[in-house]
Amino acid sequence: MVRIEKVSGRDVLMESEIPFLKVFKKGKVREVYELGDYLLIIATDRLSAFDVVMKSGIPHKGIYLTKQSSFWFKFLNQKGYLTHFVTDDIAEMAKLTGEKRLLDLPWLKGRTMLGKKAELVPVEAVCRFRVFGSAVPALKEKKWIWDAPEIDGEIKEGALIKNGPLFTPTEKSETDDKISFDQMVTIVGDKTRAEEIKNKTLEIFKLVNDHAQKTFGFEIADGKIEWGLHGGKLMLIDETFTSDSARFMPDKSKEFFRSWLKDNNLKGQAVALPDDIALAVADLYASQCRSMRVL
Repeated sequence: MVRIEKVSGRDVLMESEIPFLKVFKKGKVREVYELGDYLLIIATDRLSAFDVVMKSGIPHKGIYLTKQSSFWFKFLNQKGYLTHFVTDDIAEMAKLTGEKRLLDLPWLKGRTMLGKKAELVPVEAVCRFRVFGSAVPALKEKKWIWDAPEIDGEIKEGALIKNGPLFTPTEKSETDDKISFDQMVTIVGDKTRAEEIKNKTLEIFKLVNDHAQKTFGFEIADGKIEWGLHGGKLMLIDETFTSDSARFMPDKSKEFFRSWLKDNNLKGQAVALPDDIALAVADLYASQCRSMRVL
């Protein structure tokens, strides 16, 4: 059953249901259905932090995420990178797949992408231009396991990595454990493929960050992308440079919400958000879309 709740009078999609399609996967935020040779990817309005899904959602969050992802997938397609993105237009999805019943589900609009199926590469391709989050203690405690960063001055939140971006992968799992490049080679099973993932990830981060700074006036401090294999070739999948998968400067991500959880001793707990906090997070997501001129 589709579950739509209200936050401060606004609709919030917490769960989807499409009875005539087979569920492929339901994640923390996205719910995916099989549709022939494609996957129908729905971004709900659920919010997760510290690997926990909150009890209440963020108005229009899934729509904001889809706008961000769609923009960057189209941008990267134009630059010659293979991505899973096909369309974010429901009418076109119905036409391509022949599944006209999609047109009868108004809640899909704005929060849905059609993607090509791919074999998942079980690695989170993380890159960093600056030191944030877990990178700070990793460097201070000599637990850094990747290429050595060049940092001027003190190791602190926001410190610039002069030789960035640096590739700092994690394992694709519930806990996203940090892995070295050698460990990634073992997981992928092919050193040449692992090097291709690293090199293409670095290329994409440089390309997107350069475009974001020159065109939109913000910087991508760090983030992650995911890869799949399609016809034996690497293909970018999942989401790209959204407020959930990247950190921006000035900050327009969910760091505000993570800080609120920590300040209120709620880290790791599934909580119902006060309306003012939910709306503040929604405003950050909307602001990022406005910066990108997609809202």
